[in-house]
Amino acid sequence: MYGVPMHTLGVDIGGTFTDFTLVDEGEREVAVEKEPTTPDNPAVGALSGARRLLESEGVGFEDVEAVIHGTTLVSNTLIEQTGAKTGLLTTEGIRDTLRLRRGSRYDMFDWGMTYPDPLVPRDRRLEVGERLDDAGDVVTPIDREQVREQADRLVADHGVDSIAVSLLHSYVNDEHERVIGSVLEEEYPSVNVSLSSAVVPVIREYERTSTTAINAYVAPVVADYLDFLSEELAAEGFAGEVYMMTSSGGVVDVRTAKAEPIRLVESGPAAGVLASRIFGESHGHDDVFSFDMGGTTAKGSVVSDGEIQMKYATDIARVHRFKEGSGYDIVSPLIDLTEIGAGGGSIASVNEVGLIEVGPESAGSDPGPVCYNRGGDEPTVTDASLLLGYLDPETFYGGRMELAQERTERVFDRKLAEPLETSTTEAAWRVFEVVNENMATAFRRYAASRGIDTRGLSMTALGGAGPSHAFRVARKLDIGEVICPFGAGVGSSIGLTEAPRMYETSSTQQALLEDLDRDAFEQQFRPLYEEAREVLSRANVDEDAVEVDLSLDMRHVDQGHEIEVPLPADAIDDVTADAALEAFARAYEETFNREMLEFPVEVLTYRLELSEANDDRAAAQLAAPTDRVAQPSTRSVHFGPAYGSVETDIYRWSALEPGIQLEGPLVIEADQTTVVADPDSTVSVADDYDVTISLEEQRATN
Repeated sequence: MYGVPMHTLGVDIGGTFTDFTLVDEGEREVAVEKEPTTPDNPAVGALSGARRLLESEGVGFEDVEAVIHGTTLVSNTLIEQTGAKTGLLTTEGIRDTLRLRRGSRYDMFDWGMTYPDPLVPRDRRLEVGERLDDAGDVVTPIDREQVREQADRLVADHGVDSIAVSLLHSYVNDEHERVIGSVLEEEYPSVNVSLSSAVVPVIREYERTSTTAINAYVAPVVADYLDFLSEELAAEGFAGEVYMMTSSGGVVDVRTAKAEPIRLVESGPAAGVLASRIFGESHGHDDVFSFDMGGTTAKGSVVSDGEIQMKYATDIARVHRFKEGSGYDIVSPLIDLTEIGAGGGSIASVNEVGLIEVGPESAGSDPGPVCYNRGGDEPTVTDASLLLGYLDPETFYGGRMELAQERTERVFDRKLAEPLETSTTEAAWRVFEVVNENMATAFRRYAASRGIDTRGLSMTALGGAGPSHAFRVARKLDIGEVICPFGAGVGSSIGLTEAPRMYETSSTQQALLEDLDRDAFEQQFRPLYEEAREVLSRANVDEDAVEVDLSLDMRHVDQGHEIEVPLPADAIDDVTADAALEAFARAYEETFNREMLEFPVEVLTYRLELSEANDDRAAAQLAAPTDRVAQPSTRSVHFGPAYGSVETDIYRWSALEPGIQLEGPLVIEADQTTVVADPDSTVSVADDYDVTISLEEQRATN
């Protein structure tokens, strides 16, 4: 993938486990591994697991050409409020932008609603007496001496480690922000600086300021982490390149990741969606619902017509996890997905009215679920799966972690079964069903808000917990087919190794479409192309082997919001006003189900994505299993009141014959995950060992 064929290592750090995929680029064969995440320093667990995988495959770090890394570091830093001490320099009169936000309400019926406190408190938000108008012309010149004084206040008086700079209308003219940047570089070269004109040069001052503040807040944390990881890899003999997975489904070099860590917010989840598209295509499906459930969260996304859906704004670290708009707003290219606090480590409890609640709090990897026997004393979803018979206490995690069945039963009895006056098995089923209903509800809401009918889709189930929950979640979404890829338990890390080197950038220049000609479009797109080309050059991409995707954010004049309009042109000098108008008409009708208005159209934002060309290579495959077992074992497995506890065949995934078809119920075990199929289902095994569950209409209902 990256030069001379050697090995590529994908490392995806999750809340409970870190997943690894090693690709032999010559043979296109894959080996996988899991390692418990080390919360205090995730790089420790990442290095430990990488060593074990490489040793088992007889590969040295010096044989690895590229490490592709996905991480939840940015989102966790925001959620846990462990970022750098940050200051803000902004235009005089707008220092309270972060507090005032948009002035809109994310919940019209909650009169006590709250927002997270600004990452930069008011005493560290200082003003500079400069001003540009909306055309970028200077109204009040900037005073370098005043900038120096304000910088002294932030660094000397407040002790900030990082400074965000967001001036009014700097997306049109970055001159004043560059002046501030040069002063800070002269006076305080060790302080991190994030300029809005470099991080997110787009219209709307609140979103731009919020994004820049977040970037400044997390940048020192990300830089320290990547420096440590790079040094440790070098000490192991690694001399290749480290690439970081971005929220948009591509990878960038470490330098870009340090400068723009805002692009890493949905790093790991994005890789899972990319993997789902690849697995869906391999089974002939262009329309796929991606379901990825790990130890801490569950993610859902839709691939439509083979295309991953994108968005350019979201909020993170929400006060209310299920309420969009209750967190910190960011503007950045992201794969469109929904994420909820539902994972194997999600904690179950009985609420004040006697009902089971699950999550969003998680036991994580330390102490972890009760059954891990590492000090956890709160019942979790993984514990419920053990008590229902879905997990084998002796073979879980390849036998490297013997699960504490009796201790788990005692905890479930005391904290759930006794308060509910029910059996341990029934309490475990209720936990299992509640978390499945939580996920299905979130996914249903996500799909409906985008006009998507899940009933026509196939589901891909990824993650350590995804394949064991997919049969229930799919039924609740009226999805009839679930694909569990061979290696599903480390699906996101597989997606990492298949991700293209890619960079998307944008800028705002508001203008009537009728006033733009071919030269005007090229004048806007050319700097974006050069910026993206430089980033990909650092990632060792040949300029002659890149693909360009162009789009515009457009709207009718006086409309409040614009829509993204993909352009058919694949070269920046091919864009014309007529082509843009035709594209807008198509996008407008698809979005609003009506023809565009007889009203002037304007362009606000120009977007350009540059990526390495698709070489149509075959996706890497896990090596064919060799530890064949002739016959399945059996054990009692509980499937709820509709079926009760059923004697069920238990297979090792490596024992399955390609082409075989089996009737449910059954459980299929691998070192990284477990597949569960209920009695009203049929399971087929493909030549590449992928498992497909066909869900028939239930003969019994519950």
